[in-house]
Amino acid sequence: MLITLFEENEGLDLWPLSATRPVGELRVGIMTIAEKWSSLLNAEVIHDTRDYLHEKFVPISKTADLQINAHALPTEELVKSILQLQDDQALVVDERIIASRGKGSKKTMVDYKVSFVDRPFHIFKFAREQIISDFSSITVGRRSLDISSTNTIIGSHPVFMEEGSKAECCIFNTTDGPIYIGKNAQIMEGSIIRGPFAMGEGSNVKMASKIYSNTALGPYCNVGGELNNVVMQGYSNKGHDGFLGNAVLGEWCNIGADSNCSNLKNTYDQVKVWNYRTSRFERSGEQFCGLIMGDHSKCGINTMFNTGTVVGVGCNIYGSGFPRQFVPDFSWGGANGFTTHKLPQMEKTAHLMMVRRNKEFDESEKKIIYSVFEQSKEWRNWED
Repeated sequence: MLITLFEENEGLDLWPLSATRPVGELRVGIMTIAEKWSSLLNAEVIHDTRDYLHEKFVPISKTADLQINAHALPTEELVKSILQLQDDQALVVDERIIASRGKGSKKTMVDYKVSFVDRPFHIFKFAREQIISDFSSITVGRRSLDISSTNTIIGSHPVFMEEGSKAECCIFNTTDGPIYIGKNAQIMEGSIIRGPFAMGEGSNVKMASKIYSNTALGPYCNVGGELNNVVMQGYSNKGHDGFLGNAVLGEWCNIGADSNCSNLKNTYDQVKVWNYRTSRFERSGEQFCGLIMGDHSKCGINTMFNTGTVVGVGCNIYGSGFPRQFVPDFSWGGANGFTTHKLPQMEKTAHLMMVRRNKEFDESEKKIIYSVFEQSKEWRNWED
């Protein structure tokens, strides 16, 4: 079976995270949206996405058996309904197409809840349910690596360790959900982790880290200090003390030592978050919302982020004080103002960081970054 994942509004409501990837490649829980659909439908997945992403995420010329909304999160109930679709039939909820066969002109309304990832903060909002769901999908019928007796486990949910993973002298609290430790991942001694929690292949949790529920690390991340309800797409670092909560980091990000992010306003009001499509701040409906950071962005030591800060792609932030709550893509500076992070310098940094993970900043990556640079000029108002 071949599935096409299609996007709404060209993914702009999910920028900066979707600026460098199709919506279906966003990690929500342990797996990406595409991986979830592929696993549950036993299908090959391709992306109906923007042209500038095609060199890295190559479309296939074959006609897909199904078209599925890339923003929709799969459930067993939804998968069952999709598999029952007939030719020219579509599943619809609140006038949104979830999935279709052919043109989908014959619409069938669903009468159950469907979760859509429509904003970046939805990624951490749905982290709990998605970690639990992905854990069941990944571990069903499999046996965990033996867990060292030096660890203390509290609670009835399982801890699952993949081949090559390590954990010694840690406290795992699985009262509220499972804990998943990916292949060749490591949790260093003295760390305290509450489930649901997941970490991908090759990731590391530093010594004496405190990680609260609903946190998911993609592959090859390094974390330390205090995290609460954080999702990292992959290959990013927050390796030192400091607090990060209700946050989403893209790939190839780095949070400097002792940096902190507010995730709750002093007024306890709901947080406003920047929306790229409307070019304005919008009410999120969330009381807790911390940092959203696009790919290849970094911050120096002791950086402070205000509640609901959105940092675009390719930024370098440093200095005292709080930077603005929307930091446009390819910004260089901090609370005292910004200049443009020039592409040659950004490219050099990206190459040096990626080679440490045996990855290459190749032509496909370069073309995506250069395209995002051009598209994001309108928000760098100092260039006018």
